[in-house]
Amino acid sequence: MRLPEGGPLVRRALPEIEEQLAAFGTLCIPQLANGLFAAAGGPEAGHASGYQHAWLRDNVMVAYSRWRCGDTQSAHRTAESLAKFLETQEPRMRAIIHRPEAKDEVHNRPHVRFEANTLRELPQKWSHAQNDALGDVMWLRFLLAEQNDLALETGEVELFGTLARYFGAIEYWDDKDSGPWEEERKVNSSSVGTVLSALQGLKRYRERTGSFGMLEGSELDLWIARGSATLHRRLPFESPPERKTDSAVLLLVHPLDVIEDRRMAHRIVSLVRARLEGERGIRRYNGDSYFCQDYDEWFPPEEQTADFSNSMDVRDEFLRPGCEAQWCLFDPILSSIFGSRFRVTARPELFQLQLRYLNRALSQVTKDGQCPELYFLKRGEWTPNDHTPLAWTQANLAVALHDLKLSLDVAQ
Repeated sequence: MRLPEGGPLVRRALPEIEEQLAAFGTLCIPQLANGLFAAAGGPEAGHASGYQHAWLRDNVMVAYSRWRCGDTQSAHRTAESLAKFLETQEPRMRAIIHRPEAKDEVHNRPHVRFEANTLRELPQKWSHAQNDALGDVMWLRFLLAEQNDLALETGEVELFGTLARYFGAIEYWDDKDSGPWEEERKVNSSSVGTVLSALQGLKRYRERTGSFGMLEGSELDLWIARGSATLHRRLPFESPPERKTDSAVLLLVHPLDVIEDRRMAHRIVSLVRARLEGERGIRRYNGDSYFCQDYDEWFPPEEQTADFSNSMDVRDEFLRPGCEAQWCLFDPILSSIFGSRFRVTARPELFQLQLRYLNRALSQVTKDGQCPELYFLKRGEWTPNDHTPLAWTQANLAVALHDLKLSLDVAQ
């Protein structure tokens, strides 16, 4: 499954690719009655992986994909249910606003993973200190408000006002969280940038509608300024000096588009390509031990996706250098980034890069048409793990295909 080079050839070949994907149901992500999505389509209830549950972050990314591809109603349904879940977490937010030191105990923080059908909290220990996941929900809701004139309900205004105060109370710009990879806590640029983007969206909505009177404008400006200052100091790296190049920072370029300095955005993309690109996918970061070589031999199913945030040194000990998993999330993101640049500049080399990374993403689809989470080395062969199909991968591929169609209107 591969697209040829050159605009006219791509235009002719794309419908056949789309037919193949439709026949396999490659991009089909079942939406629950409440508008949410499970993290993966394979696991059944009670599965050891936990991927039958809902993550805030993954749901936002799927909803963004639906919105980007023209289905605003689906995206809004997801946003509404995410807000309903976060309303159950408001007591946790208020408790930490009242006593910020309570944030040090992870279970006190708003939960980011929950039972998909009932919106109930899960009893298992989890790395709930994930500011980016909370920021993602706020970012999505204000995106829908700004782009589609979907005004917030009264309850949503109260919720996101409380969440903004929570971000201020924990000093998100200097807060150690587990980030999108749910690992050891540190100050992550990807988390700071996500919250910054969310607060900027809230500020624009406040200025346009006059709502959020419970927030002082000077206070909101201060939170935004401090997040911007942190990014200015730390980008293009994720959490220096511990972690430099990390694919999570790509999310600040796409879909969040929070990096105003185009040269910095280019540097982030270039570092990921130079340091993390592999033959089957893109590594999250060098030294990543999640699904390292023969991972399913070292860990039983119930431990493979466990909370490792306090025991990373044990898991890391299993990794052989150069045997990190290669993920399927990022090639579609790179394709969309280069497509966006191409549509602004019409530079043909950017269109070729858009095609290159989309073809890499298509090559990651399994023989039976499924989008994996990642490929890992199993007995020396790159093999998809069991979290297939992964909704986030499906969502990113759908956006990349949509963005290619937009570029074809520019390509000669």
